[in-house]
Amino acid sequence: MLIPYHERRVIEISSEYMFDLVADVERYPEFLPLIRKAMIVRRDSSVYETQQTMALGVLLYQFRTRTELNRPHVIRVTSADWTFRRFKIDWSFTPTPEGHCCVDFALDCQIRGLWLNPFSNVLITQMGVTMVDAFVARARQLNPAYPL
Repeated sequence: MLIPYHERRVIEISSEYMFDLVADVERYPEFLPLIRKAMIVRRDSSVYETQQTMALGVLLYQFRTRTELNRPHVIRVTSADWTFRRFKIDWSFTPTPEGHCCVDFALDCQIRGLWLNPFSNVLITQMGVTMVDAFVARARQLNPAYPL
């Protein structure tokens, strides 16, 4: 059984900028290693649904997610897709007195299919461990003025 992953980190970037990076799901394939495709298929004012393709080794998983945006503080991503027993990602962005961002990231995901669990658990855990780093690197790439 996969234990949910949680990370809290202060990043020298504004909360609004970090929120916008995380909310821009269609750009994920450009910098998140496991994501091959991401396309918004339905959008409302503060919610969108995305069709994504994730690569777990040589296997590709297509799935849908629902993203709820509470700008600039919280992003919640869930999926009721058959691919997952559980899928929830929570992002929280809190400004610090210095104008930086305290990022809280929580991932709780388990892929369906007993024969894939040992393999997928390792990759999902790696995704959790590297997710915040990937967004920090993306911020640096898009705006080198941020010291990060």
